[in-house]
Amino acid sequence: MSTAGERKCALLLVTLRRRDRRRLLSRLPSVSARAIRALVAELEALPFPVAELAETLLADEVMGLTGQTSPDLEDLVALSRRLSPAWFARVLSVWGGVDHAFCLAMLDERTATDVRREANALVTLPPKLADAMRAEAMRLTQAEAA
Repeated sequence: MSTAGERKCALLLVTLRRRDRRRLLSRLPSVSARAIRALVAELEALPFPVAELAETLLADEVMGLTGQTSPDLEDLVALSRRLSPAWFARVLSVWGGVDHAFCLAMLDERTATDVRREANALVTLPPKLADAMRAEAMRLTQAEAA
């Protein structure tokens, strides 16, 4: 039997790219990862668009996490190399549903320390500015991919 947290996690994961799922699951304890992988597989086997349903059901939690509205982890790491720690901290701050500690763990130690220091000094951005930051970050990652 799965827990409510495992089921919610599986719903959130089904909205992400497979490689992002693998990375996130690899960071969990093996027992939890196994249970959540099984739940994700069950969701993917359903005969309807589960990812879209999950996005609707968990709208507040998946905002900024889907492949269409958020850079993947590799894109975020690439942005951290391209932007100053102050700007990367701001970009990271606008994705409230992203585990910032996990993202920082993907960076080299010096960059992560600098970004963490900058992030601690940030104030909450107004919603329209946060939207603009997300749009600009997506534009940067898409331009880099092209």
